[in-house]
Amino acid sequence: MSLAAPSTGNRTPFCFPPNNSAAATSSGVFAGDDPLKFYFPQLLSNVCIVFVVSRAIHAVLRRANIPIVISQIIAGALLGPSFLGRVLPHIKDLFATPEGWAQINTVGGYAFMLQIFIIGVKTDLSVFVKSGRKAIAIAIFGTAAPNFAIHATGAALRARKPAAWNASFMLTGLSSSWSLSAFIVVCCTLDDLNLLSSKLGRLAMSAALIGDFANNFFVATVTSILLASSPSEKIQRIGFLSITTFCMFIGFMVFVARPAILRLMRDVPEGALLCEARLVAVLLITTVCSFASEILGLHATYGPFMLGLMLPGGAPLGVTLAERLDRLVAGVLLPLMFAQGGMRLDVYTLSDASTCLLLEVLLVVGAVAKFVSCTLPCLYCGMSYREASTIGLMMNFKGITDVVYASGFMDAKVFDNQVYAAFMINVLVVGATTASMVKRIYHPEEKYVAYQRRTVQHKKLGEELRVLACVHSQADVEPMLALLDASSPTPLSPVAVYLLHLAPLAGLTTSVLRSFKHGDRNCAPSGSTHSERIVNAFQLFVQQRPLGSASLLPYVCIAPYATMHDDVCAIALDKRATLIVVPFHKRLAIDGSVENTTANACAVQTANFNVLSYSPCSVAILVNRGSLSVVVPGASSAADADEFPHRVVLYFLGGPDDREALALATYMAEDAQIGLTVFRFLLPPEWRKGGDAEEDQLDDAAVQEFVRRWVDNQRLVYSEHVVSDSDEMVTVIRKAIPSSDLLIVGRRADSPESQLTAGISDWSEHLELGVLGDLLTSTDFGCRVSTLVVQQQTRAAAGEISRSPEKNAEQRPESDGHV
Repeated sequence: MSLAAPSTGNRTPFCFPPNNSAAATSSGVFAGDDPLKFYFPQLLSNVCIVFVVSRAIHAVLRRANIPIVISQIIAGALLGPSFLGRVLPHIKDLFATPEGWAQINTVGGYAFMLQIFIIGVKTDLSVFVKSGRKAIAIAIFGTAAPNFAIHATGAALRARKPAAWNASFMLTGLSSSWSLSAFIVVCCTLDDLNLLSSKLGRLAMSAALIGDFANNFFVATVTSILLASSPSEKIQRIGFLSITTFCMFIGFMVFVARPAILRLMRDVPEGALLCEARLVAVLLITTVCSFASEILGLHATYGPFMLGLMLPGGAPLGVTLAERLDRLVAGVLLPLMFAQGGMRLDVYTLSDASTCLLLEVLLVVGAVAKFVSCTLPCLYCGMSYREASTIGLMMNFKGITDVVYASGFMDAKVFDNQVYAAFMINVLVVGATTASMVKRIYHPEEKYVAYQRRTVQHKKLGEELRVLACVHSQADVEPMLALLDASSPTPLSPVAVYLLHLAPLAGLTTSVLRSFKHGDRNCAPSGSTHSERIVNAFQLFVQQRPLGSASLLPYVCIAPYATMHDDVCAIALDKRATLIVVPFHKRLAIDGSVENTTANACAVQTANFNVLSYSPCSVAILVNRGSLSVVVPGASSAADADEFPHRVVLYFLGGPDDREALALATYMAEDAQIGLTVFRFLLPPEWRKGGDAEEDQLDDAAVQEFVRRWVDNQRLVYSEHVVSDSDEMVTVIRKAIPSSDLLIVGRRADSPESQLTAGISDWSEHLELGVLGDLLTSTDFGCRVSTLVVQQQTRAAAGEISRSPEKNAEQRPESDGHV
């Protein structure tokens, strides 16, 4: 790490005052001291200023999908000699002093080392092993092509190259730093863009990691060959010692450091974090590996990253690091590392137009060559032009390691101030442009279009009902099984259950979506037994049904809440599901109040919203109030109305969602002793003019078909009510609630507002439930009956109209981000 002041470019050593302890802290302004003249208060002020400025800039740039790393580099540039350093010369007293610069480098460097270790631990190498030849081809061509292109362009323009470039190997340093797609850059940028769990995101990270390993292996091999072939015995001895000590270092991490950390993790209880003493021991071992890397002439992050890759991610180590270090390291300390790269940028050093133009040509050639070389293998493998272009842009991400490389080349006198300034400006432009373009052109949700009707209403008679049941925890199991029990599967109307256990991504960088297998730790979130218990409960339910009535296929999904809907929609599309059932994020507590189901209830709510927006089939949200329960087979077989195992009530106002709710309720009561009452609410005839005639005809046809085929006024009852306002409708609803176990309503998301709901729509709290669903589940209404809110597959999901990913964006609640 450099200790040179950025404003002058001076790399000569400097000395601190002899009495360092006296200069560390001040006695305060009241004692006549200037706190900013002392080391520790100056460090605190640097942290605060960089944090505030970078967050303020990111608050503006994030609307253009620009990663926070770019905002932090820009913050450093504004605080450096390019802006404030020139407008306010006294700003040098804060950042450009030798003491302040050393503190920023030291603290930022240590934070960067910890962040690299955390990313290494979170990385699941098994995902990249399965990435296939596509990722290998992208990594090889994406690294070799820009290297060759930059050197070829440099050779063609050698007459224009400054003499200093040849003496400092500037072209080699430029090509090596610009052509490499660092795994850390790709991983962090995809995390900022919420694309970690996407298919292309996994492919990009696989290619970047393979490229990193290949580049390190190539550099180490070439360096060893050059040292061994040197005519000087001293250099040959240095090369031999370097190889020997490097092998010893790898052996130390494999046979000493890794087993020691695994021993610290061995007896940690399930679901618990590492205690403070064990976490400190892990950090000390990591620091030793970092120190050994510096001794061997490697970068300080090399050892921690390799050690992190050797350790298992998830619980308990990955989760502990994410919970206790992520916010401090990435949120508070690490911005210093990126800001210092911007502080060294001085745009006023760009004085030689010919040199800057030559550098710009080389960088543009490298970026274009990298884009083309990464896109061609994707097109050869049959990917679409949009997906191939997205991969090409992802592999051009710039940011974190580019700052480190550029600073290192500047300290080694490979880059001068002018070249460094031009390079960093290109890093900012390319990093911001590629990230923004990726988010704009690539929408994973667009591929979840079924191009056919997948609804209960359009299901053929006798065809099995394919239900994707999503659960977040064991608390969601009982109400989900009770709903499946109320659907009363039989051999004539079977139910195929696709169980999806959703778990938040914690301690890992890549999401997981795989079928569940008993005894396989990789199939359970963080190696826990929660999935085992959930699957066992569903398997018992299937075994208790008549043969051929129900089937089960369980899956496990570990993903960020922000992109969890991608995996839900992918399973639903692949298995041709008819209905997705997701649990509501709130439930009824023992004391009668409403409480959150999880600590991440807001994130669960956002995930439900995304499923509603992008699902390739119909969706139902189950609000558990404890009124619906599983009935043991054979315990109740009487056909008496008072002894029905389940009493279901449907409120029908009209529209596609209500018709889907009616079809689902009818399916539940077809071949079982389920009591069903349908309440239809109509406006007075003189008020119905001006409505949608086509929708009204569809509503009438659906209701008349239900009445003709099923209504017997005993088990299946139909009741029609003409009401003039919402008050009259609510009165009827209240009378029917006490005699029911489950309420079913349509969400009515795309239906025009009715006069029957106009009086209560302004008070809706949960938009994902619709107006009527929100009313039934509100605490003020006092309903203690479970509610199922149904949304029919949208026309966009059926491929009938174009889908807009921004639809309902303004209505969605803000998420608290990743866990």
